[in-house]
Amino acid sequence: MTEAGSATVESLSGDRPSRRPLEIFAAIFVAAGSIYFFHLGTDSLGASEAYSAWAAAKPGVGAIVRTPVLHDPGKQVFYYVVLHYYTRILGLSEISLRSMSAIFSLATLMLVFALGCEMFDESTALAAAAMWAFNPLAVVFAHTARMYSMLIAIALAHLLTLLRVRSRPGIMGGIGCGILGAAMLYTHMAGLLILGAEAAILLRDLARGRRDSVAWMAIVLAIALFLPYLPVAIRQSQDLIYGHWLDYLGPPYNYPLAGKLAAGLVAAGVTSWLVFGRAVERDGNEPLRVLVAWIGLPALAFAVGSVILRPMFNPRYLSPGIAAAALLIAGSIGAWSTKWRNLLAAGFALACLIMLPFARTEPPPWRDLAGQVTAGGASEPVFFESGYVSNGNTADVPNGGFPFGYYSVPFNYYFKGANSRIAIPGFDAAAARMTIEERVSEAGGGWLVSWKDRDEVNSELPDANRFRVVETYRQPHLAIYRITPAVK
Repeated sequence: MTEAGSATVESLSGDRPSRRPLEIFAAIFVAAGSIYFFHLGTDSLGASEAYSAWAAAKPGVGAIVRTPVLHDPGKQVFYYVVLHYYTRILGLSEISLRSMSAIFSLATLMLVFALGCEMFDESTALAAAAMWAFNPLAVVFAHTARMYSMLIAIALAHLLTLLRVRSRPGIMGGIGCGILGAAMLYTHMAGLLILGAEAAILLRDLARGRRDSVAWMAIVLAIALFLPYLPVAIRQSQDLIYGHWLDYLGPPYNYPLAGKLAAGLVAAGVTSWLVFGRAVERDGNEPLRVLVAWIGLPALAFAVGSVILRPMFNPRYLSPGIAAAALLIAGSIGAWSTKWRNLLAAGFALACLIMLPFARTEPPPWRDLAGQVTAGGASEPVFFESGYVSNGNTADVPNGGFPFGYYSVPFNYYFKGANSRIAIPGFDAAAARMTIEERVSEAGGGWLVSWKDRDEVNSELPDANRFRVVETYRQPHLAIYRITPAVK
């Protein structure tokens, strides 16, 4: 905190005693908690959330670690392990699964405020917290049983402890920072880019004559604690490269060599300026530059990697930086005008609250599908395409992507009967069509759950002269068909 901030604290509504921002933050925290925990069980789980439930239901940590290697490469295990023990107490209902994300989202809100106090002052911290608390993205992360709310909370906690040991070195603080850094890596591999950005921040300190020995120790400790998992990560690498990247991220853009070189040079220039550029802030800790590096360098790495290699940019991977952007905005505008910072924070929070009722997406269909299958007859099979939900041919991936069908997992969460779940080849339309026709003829009806678009799925749908096919649901990468023999 700056000297001016510690001497006199300014609230969003003007000069007040220093406890006033804390009181306002408490009100924001309670309001955010009400929204984060509202209707957690209303919508059925999405496919990725069902995979979280599936992994958490494994009998032990060993089985959880094997899950991403065998079936979902690229996913880290820490979230699933924590969710495993959490749901052993509270169960595997939608509310239980999602409530852990809501808890981490509230922790994130507290960390945004704590970081604002550490880097700026209580008023700036309050403004940042107000901007993040009701952001539709924050609400989505709180309502989704996936690792992103945990990743954001751990990453911000790691940044907070790193800043503290950077300014107030202590061995215990360094050890805690290292453990948080390792937890971040075990939660999502994007944590490697965050550690890289933090190393760039410490390298700038070193170039300016500041050693930061304990902070460097924390970075090294985080990497050392992650090394035991490295063999698992290596075993995932082939499927990740040849499978998951052909999944929703898509094939390479094939930019010309000159374009790739230009992207690399721009990235190198921006990084060099952040590390070695002239200081422009009065505060010697340079909080704004720290935030720009922490937020911007991982995003820059994903952008340049997408140009040079293949698409790898997804906003979810940058979720910690998105939350930290509230601090950057509040700190930047506050350095220019506290009045405009306060107006922006209040206006943005109000706008988010107005938008929230309209930001709700169409609920996933799995609960309804399970009910329809039950009503149609337990003997009727449900067909799931094997392979990745893919933009390219992954038939040559060693484990076939998802050999049991990606969408069978969310369906199984809601349907517990003896109905036949049949995996059909995702890249052999003739074999898939033959299986569908034979089994539907025997059972008198069936269902196809497909990740293909209409043109692609037509080649595996049964003969229209002998079968009646009705599309009952369609969203990007998901369609459901009711198939029955034609009435003669």
